[in-house]
Formats: sequence, structure tokens, C-alpha cells
Amino acid sequence: MTGGGRSGAPAVPRWVALLVVAMAAACGEADTVAPAETGPGSIVVLAGADQRGVPGRPPAEAIAVRILDGDGRPVSGAAVTFEPGAGHGLADPTSTTADAAGEAATSWTLGATPGPQRLEVSAGRAGATVRAEAIDLEAELDALFAPASVAEVEAVRADWARRDISAEGVSVELTEEVALGESTATLRIVSHVVAGVRHFGAIIVPDGAAPETLPLLMYTHGGDGGVSVDAIEIVTLALGERSRRFVYAIPSFRSEPLRYGDRSWVSEGPSGHWDYDVDDALALANVVFETTPEARRDAIHIVGGSRGAGVALLAGARDERVERIAAFYGPTDFFDDWIKFIARKTALDGPWDLPGLIHLDSTVVQPLVRGTLSTSEARLELVRRSSVLFAADLPAVQVHHGTADFVVPVSQAESLMRTMAALGRAAPDFEAFIYEGGEHDFLSLAGAIPRAVEFIAEALQPKGNP
Repeated sequence: MTGGGRSGAPAVPRWVALLVVAMAAACGEADTVAPAETGPGSIVVLAGADQRGVPGRPPAEAIAVRILDGDGRPVSGAAVTFEPGAGHGLADPTSTTADAAGEAATSWTLGATPGPQRLEVSAGRAGATVRAEAIDLEAELDALFAPASVAEVEAVRADWARRDISAEGVSVELTEEVALGESTATLRIVSHVVAGVRHFGAIIVPDGAAPETLPLLMYTHGGDGGVSVDAIEIVTLALGERSRRFVYAIPSFRSEPLRYGDRSWVSEGPSGHWDYDVDDALALANVVFETTPEARRDAIHIVGGSRGAGVALLAGARDERVERIAAFYGPTDFFDDWIKFIARKTALDGPWDLPGLIHLDSTVVQPLVRGTLSTSEARLELVRRSSVLFAADLPAVQVHHGTADFVVPVSQAESLMRTMAALGRAAPDFEAFIYEGGEHDFLSLAGAIPRAVEFIAEALQPKGNP
């Protein structure tokens, strides 16, 4: 053909060519885009951050983390490592695998040197730092057990004055005739509300007594497993014929049972060893005075052993109606070296299985270590349990303690003895009997029960006739 024409396939329009190029380019870009990241992208600390603890011991909380991918989704199966900083203790385990929720955990034992410490957590390219403070335990204990100040004692007095120990919502749960020596008496199990919780106690009234003729004698028990109504027998048997000349009250303490026969009644509220125990006891005394015509309303007399002796002494410091206390091997001074030793031991290894020590550890020592309770707050907890700091307010007291008591050491009695001597208080206002080889048991203190009987029997004398 002529005329400048071309032969072969027809020409491709320009727009078609451009479309082909664009499609090819698009396909090429798609082939080179990296797949979405599915490995660890970040680590979130779930538990155990910013704790305080004792050097050489694990803090209260284990360390727990969650591994997340770039889109914030949990990564299961990721290898996780835990590495303390130099001198910052040990992790166990040092490596593990994240579970189905992307979580992993370890126990971190802090290093031996007080101060800031860190634990590095890593998973793939992701990392996180967990920080802790190893406290100077001896410095903390020295601050906690420094002598109490006048201001601290007065702060506790003010707290006591604000507490409401009136008897509210009184209810009689059980009434039954019981033997009292060779005679009979009426037992009432009563409940009442104090500080918003229901408390149970027992009241025993000799039958046939005239109105307002019988002094109130309260028994405050030891241990932290509650109390049985039958526990009063150690008092009534010791009193003999004079047992019919008292009204008896037996308080249970918060969270603990009052038992009678095959029945029991559990007082509500969290335990309040030595401190709110006193509220419970004094509130029960108010129930006695309001519901028992035979009771004289002018005084409270208390026999207490161990924990109950501490409660009795604190009640005497708080309530001027308390006139006479027979205290057997009870705590008096929570600033004593024995308590400091216990605090050190529980901070390091947990509490001994002794009455009250688990409570002291959980409400004072461990919160102080963790930093959730300040030193000033912790000191007030010790002040309000230390009757020796309120010795000038105590009524007539007779103390009995054995030198071989390994539950409450004799140093507790000796602290009160020194303080009373400094105040010039002596017999018959204050007496202390120390029994060589005596243990944490009424019956191991030879002659103690007859002495206590004669001391308590003074309550039967008309006022003004010692």
C-alpha cells in the first residue's frame, strides 16, 4: 500500500495504554507490601508495679504482664523474659511463655540493698520496666518503735472519746436456766449493735437477787477462736460461795463465735484485736446495765487472760466505771522490744501462729512495709493497744505473769510495773505477782487464783468501806 499508511494491528488508544501501566504498577505495589505485624508490639504491666518490699524478700504482689501486638491484641505463645537489674535480686521464673490471654507472671525477690530496684521484662522487640523500692527495714522499725509522744497519746484519747459504745438494737437470742454452784441462775445470750455491726454476748444472773445488789464481773477471754459460755466456770468455781453475789458478762469479739452447748453466734465485723475488742466489751456492759435490774450500775470489774487481759486494761484506761481488774499474762506495751522483734520477724517471714499476731501483721506490719499505712498511722495503732501509756488512768489492778511464758513474755508485765512504780502506785491500788517458771496458763501460776479471788471480792464491799 502507498500514501504513507501503516500496515499491521490497529493503533492502541493512549488511554488504554495508560490504564495498563497503572494496573501493572498497582499489582507490583501489592506484591511488595509487608504483612501486618503479629509478634509482640508492647508489654503492659498488670500487677506488681511500684511496690515497696523488704530486701531479699518478694514484694506482696507477683509481677504479671500482658503481651500485645501492634494492634493491641494479646499475643499468645510469646517468649517472655524477666531480668532484674544488677544487684536487684532474682526472678523466678526468668523466662516463660505467654498464655492464651497473652499473660505471663514471675515472682521477683528484691536485692539485698535498700533503695530503688528494677526488673526488665522483654518479649521479642517489646519491653517494659517494673520498678520497686526495697525499704530499709531497720530504719522503718526504729521509726515505728520510737517512744510514743504526748501528742500521740492524746490523739488516741480523742479517738476513744468519739466512739459510740451505746447499746442499740438489743435482742435476747436465748434464755435458759443454768447451774451456778449449788444454786441456779438465768443465762441470756444477747445481741446488740455497736459501730454498725451486731455483737453477741452472754449475761448470767443468779436467781432471786434483789434489784441493784450485784456487782458486774466481766470475763474477757484470750485467744482468737471465740469464747464458750462455760469459760466463766474458772471464775465462778474460784469464787465459791461468793459466786452468787455477782452478775457475769462474757463478750465475744468481732468476727468470732460465742458458743453455748451445740449452738454458736458469730459477732459481725472485722477483727479488732485489743482495740475494738474494748468497744465490744464496754457495749456489752451497757446492755447489762440497761436490761438487768439486779445489776449495780456503779462499776465494772474485769478478769481477763492473755488477749483478754490486754482488753481489760485498755477498758480500765478508757472507762471510769471500770474499778477493778485482775489481769493474767496480758500485753501492756506494744512499744516493747518483744513487739519490735515480732514485727521484724513477720516482715521477713510472715507471722507466727499465735493469737493476735496475724491481725497485727495484716493490719500494721505489712501495710507499713507496702506503704499503704504511714509510720505515723502505724504508731497510733500501737499506742491504742498499749495500756502502759495510760497507766495514770488505770483503776485498781492486780497483774499475774510467769517467767516461762513464751506466748506473752514477762517483759510486758515488767513494763507496767516500772511505769506504776514511777507513778507511785503500789498495793492495794496496784499489785504485780511474777511466778518463777510460770507459763501461759492460769493453773501454772501457783497461788494466783486465790490472790485474784480476794482482790475481786473487794468489789463486794460497800463503797467507802475497803
